[in-house]
Amino acid sequence: MAVLLRCHFHTAFAPGALSRYTWLMERLVKRGRDKGTSYDAGNAAMAAAFLLLMFAFAAAGQLLPDRAFSPQENRYLTLRPALSWGEVRSAAYMSDVEEYMTDQFPGRDYWVSAKALLQKMSGQKENNGVYLAADGYLIGKPDASPADIADQNLAVVLAMKAAGYDVALLVSPMAAEVLRGKLPPRAYTPEQAELLDKLRTEAPGVFVDVEPALRRAATEGLQVFFRTDHHWTATGAYQAYEAYMAWLGEAPVPAGGYDEKAVSVSFRGTLWSKSSLPFIAADRISIYEPKPQAQPARAGYTVEYFDGADTWTTSSVYQDEFLSRKDQYAYFLGQNQPLVVIRRGGATDAATGKDAAGAGSAAGTTADSPAAGADAAATAASTETAQSARKLMIFKDSYAHCFVPFLLPHFDEIHLADLRYWKRDPIAYMEEHGIQEVLFLYNADDFGGDRSISQAGAYLALH
Repeated sequence: MAVLLRCHFHTAFAPGALSRYTWLMERLVKRGRDKGTSYDAGNAAMAAAFLLLMFAFAAAGQLLPDRAFSPQENRYLTLRPALSWGEVRSAAYMSDVEEYMTDQFPGRDYWVSAKALLQKMSGQKENNGVYLAADGYLIGKPDASPADIADQNLAVVLAMKAAGYDVALLVSPMAAEVLRGKLPPRAYTPEQAELLDKLRTEAPGVFVDVEPALRRAATEGLQVFFRTDHHWTATGAYQAYEAYMAWLGEAPVPAGGYDEKAVSVSFRGTLWSKSSLPFIAADRISIYEPKPQAQPARAGYTVEYFDGADTWTTSSVYQDEFLSRKDQYAYFLGQNQPLVVIRRGGATDAATGKDAAGAGSAAGTTADSPAAGADAAATAASTETAQSARKLMIFKDSYAHCFVPFLLPHFDEIHLADLRYWKRDPIAYMEEHGIQEVLFLYNADDFGGDRSISQAGAYLALH
């Protein structure tokens, strides 16, 4: 059907198209008579309905506006390609047209969902890299990454430890490992278990093992992963937070010190977008709000975002505007940015002696004025406070986004760098900002398959 519609897309409304279809019908009738086959009104009506359907789809393809983005598939769609002689001669134009017609096919979302539903009805347990698991879970198929990537990434972590930094490595298994009992028969693959065993053996001094806590919580009936997304929930992130605090030798804020609050009940994540199954129920996004009486009072904080070109500041790690969009997980710290810096209250930058907004001494003073002496004293005190502030550097993927809110009572500054997009020298940055504590926080797929970690590690040789 799709091939026929692509063929008729350009011809359905061409001059003389109706006469050609009339001629085709006459030939069919004549051929049937020549063979002694009856061609009754019912057959004619069926053929007419088929032709009408093709006309309708061709008309819809011409009249409906193109869509730039598919919320259901969570991806950008191909737009109408520009016609040029060079593109036509290289055959690239026809390839672009085919992609365009496939992406802009009328009712595409319904057809994609129908395909996924038919595959499930046929007994297929995996669709587009997503397992149809028990209890309404969609579980992503783990990536099969070359073993050398994990080896290189671990070498960077250990080299940073050897350079004198207080380094922790937190690699979270994903739902396919923790919830393996929900997978279809013969679907489980052990790659993540093997990676975690490797980290336990080769990096016992830095590895924060969160698998037992996640598995225990799941066994107790807590939802530690979203059913429709590859991320852990705030409940799963809290289990990792407790494990990290135990590794630091510090007491976490107890679970009873928070109120769990639902902020959305309509979340359908990346795995739903890949599977396109229409009947999967939406997820709930919850946050853990501190109870004032259970935690010491603390000042507010600022969150600075750097996207490589622009900088903007907010006063919360939560971004409400994303709750009305498809990517609701971005409610936690927004979308992936090269660098995010969270500072408590009016914490200052130790390297510059400036506050979070970058302001120095007050305007309107001179070197000889009495106010200048007061400003100098204030700046010195501020710098001393900043140097004594507790700071943490996190090299991370998006698993860190709903984990970080739990760290706010423990650190004055938290710097989060996504090495896929952040291309600065990390060692020079940490020296500039007086950071000693480091946390690598990744899910198992990313730590085992992301070369940006080892690429950033090349800077270690320069110091």
